[in-house]
Amino acid sequence: MRLLLDVHHSPRAAHLLRTEGYEVLAAAGDIRLASLGDEDLLRFATAEARTVVTENVNDFDRIVRTWATTGEHHAGVVFTSPRRFHRGRLSYPDDLVVALRSFLADPPVETLDWVRWLV
Repeated sequence: MRLLLDVHHSPRAAHLLRTEGYEVLAAAGDIRLASLGDEDLLRFATAEARTVVTENVNDFDRIVRTWATTGEHHAGVVFTSPRRFHRGRLSYPDDLVVALRSFLADPPVETLDWVRWLV
């Protein structure tokens, strides 16, 4: 599974996962991706067969619900909580990396249009 971390998440998390062999991009580490709106970011991720990892629940939930009614597909969305993965804690982004590693070890069986919460 290939991931795209939304701008809320540290490029360091993507780097750490890449060193373990995972295919992870960080929007915050790419000026072109960081400047995309949410819907365009999801379209980019879908074109690259990447799952978006974001804490922007309100916007991405609205987008995936709209796409479900219009027949547009996405390659998955993983929601994260800023309380669980607080960027101000010393444990961040290591705690995010641990959770994503666990998620990647047991990914969803669906290939399109799924949404999960990272715990």
